[in-house]
Amino acid sequence: MSVLLMASVSAVVTLTKWPLRAPCAALALWLAGCAGGLTALGCATYALFAHLDAQLAHERLRLPLDVLAVVGAWAFVGHVVVAYVRVHRQGARRRERHLTLLGLFGHPVQHLSAVILPSRHPLAYSVPGPEGGRAVISDGVITGFSREEIASVLAHEHAHLRQRHHLLTQLSEALCASLPKRLCSVRFSERFHSLIEMRADCAARVKCGRYAIAQALARMAPDSPAEPTADSGCPVAARRRHLLSNERCCNSLASSAVFCLACAVAAAPVVLTAVGFLTAACTYVRH
Repeated sequence: MSVLLMASVSAVVTLTKWPLRAPCAALALWLAGCAGGLTALGCATYALFAHLDAQLAHERLRLPLDVLAVVGAWAFVGHVVVAYVRVHRQGARRRERHLTLLGLFGHPVQHLSAVILPSRHPLAYSVPGPEGGRAVISDGVITGFSREEIASVLAHEHAHLRQRHHLLTQLSEALCASLPKRLCSVRFSERFHSLIEMRADCAARVKCGRYAIAQALARMAPDSPAEPTADSGCPVAARRRHLLSNERCCNSLASSAVFCLACAVAAAPVVLTAVGFLTAACTYVRH
């Protein structure tokens, strides 16, 4: 059940188009699916091994399939955890070296809460680290963008740092590393990265307005279509379309339904297990 739940939620987020219209709801649904899957696995493990002797006594080969399923699921979870630790350590080393280079070549600006790099090309990214990390922009952004666009770019990068998006990205990388190297895992990684970027766009929209961040995206990626359409395969075009087509992020009825579904998915295993325990307790008291 737990594996099916996590696989179903991941497939829905990866293969359908509605997450590009409601990125925050899609991320919430995926996280709820992971939490619900782990909770269901924990509950199944307890229910199985609490009466393991009785179940083994009824099996001809003393190797029930449900035991194999639970052990296999925990083995996969352990593999993901090991992959996450490896990805986290590698990322921490890269970020430490990058912060050292920023200290040598970058110019910190206090009133912008950012580090400016000497480059004519428009660049903007964030580096998590001590004291909240660093938002980085280039001279090309300072000289070529308007004040509102610079503020929107910085708000986007600060949202990445404040909301710890690198932890979610590492989790998706660990999950993809634990799965077979096929098209599905690649598509999931690309879709998850796009949803993270759109989530930061939503935070910048609240602070600076949707038109400022949309114009900044057009300047950052001049090769993207000038008029983003639904059929465009460009990730930047999909982000701009989401900004320009919606006054607010995830404010539709469908988004609200997805948020409610996410809460139900996360709480369902606990509720079902609690109902089972209450039923067993009532039966015991009655007899």
